[in-house]
Amino acid sequence: MSNKNELAKKRPFLKVSKIGQVPALYFSLGMLLFFLLVFSIGNPSFFRKYNLLTIGTSTSILLAVGLGQVCAILTGGIDLSVGGIMSLVSVVFMVTLDKFGAGAIPISIAVGVLAGVLNGFLNAKLRIPSFITTLGTGGIFVSISYMISAKPLSAPSSSYELLDIINGSSLGIKNIMIMGIVIFLFYFVFQKYTKTGRGIFFIGSNERMSWLSGLDVSKIRVIAFTLSGLGAGLAGIMLSGTLYSGYPTMGNVYVLNSIATVVVGGTAMTGGAGGVLNTLVGALILSVINNGMNVVGIDVYAQQSFLGLLIIIAVAISFDRSKLTIIK
Repeated sequence: MSNKNELAKKRPFLKVSKIGQVPALYFSLGMLLFFLLVFSIGNPSFFRKYNLLTIGTSTSILLAVGLGQVCAILTGGIDLSVGGIMSLVSVVFMVTLDKFGAGAIPISIAVGVLAGVLNGFLNAKLRIPSFITTLGTGGIFVSISYMISAKPLSAPSSSYELLDIINGSSLGIKNIMIMGIVIFLFYFVFQKYTKTGRGIFFIGSNERMSWLSGLDVSKIRVIAFTLSGLGAGLAGIMLSGTLYSGYPTMGNVYVLNSIATVVVGGTAMTGGAGGVLNTLVGALILSVINNGMNVVGIDVYAQQSFLGLLIIIAVAISFDRSKLTIIK
């Protein structure tokens, strides 16, 4: 076995891509540097402090939901309900702020976690494919959001001081960016230093062998989707906190964006390779692209087409075709 394959086994986030045998993470880093260069040439103000802080804010929210999504994708599954969870959490957060103050935060996080547990139970225990499971539950979560409030909710004036913590700054760094770093460290430590975190990789690589080696596959799948719900819940709080509002369609765009963050970062859609480091790079790439296209004046209707093309290219590079005999 070659040294490159040995490295990929020990460090799944360095899985070798199909182009030039370049590790996927390095390929994504190269992509990030390329877009930074292109947009800085297109508009010299791209690297101004205000714009960098704007990128940092969007990256933090995208990173939170992406870190959850990558846990589901690493198992070989997918979570299409993250947008619905974010929307539901945003509405719950606004409703509970006035009554419970700071207590609204743990309540909203609990909603996201419970939504993830439900997804995990349906997928692992009832053996319903994750695509169908989360597509269905995502619609349910949005429906519940509408039942709570069909209209956008604004944060009560009594909560402004609490929300200012999210939108404030410490030592010149936005607090929401610090939150993003803390969330990243939590997922990084879980993935790298816990048995369950490593088990998520093993299941994605070969579920049958994982089961034969004694891993509780069902339990690990439930935990993976629980972590996905947690990430979406945290992202919902962060997004509604920055906007001082919550509404039933707030998280819609994050379904595609969270998947894009994961695959553009180099995590394989077939599971078992990639991880939180890749997702961090993917979140940076997506935020830089979204911000850069606006800064250089690319038509807003063309931007979504570019994102779709980028996802196709990223999947073509990272997709492990050896796991599937037939591509459907």
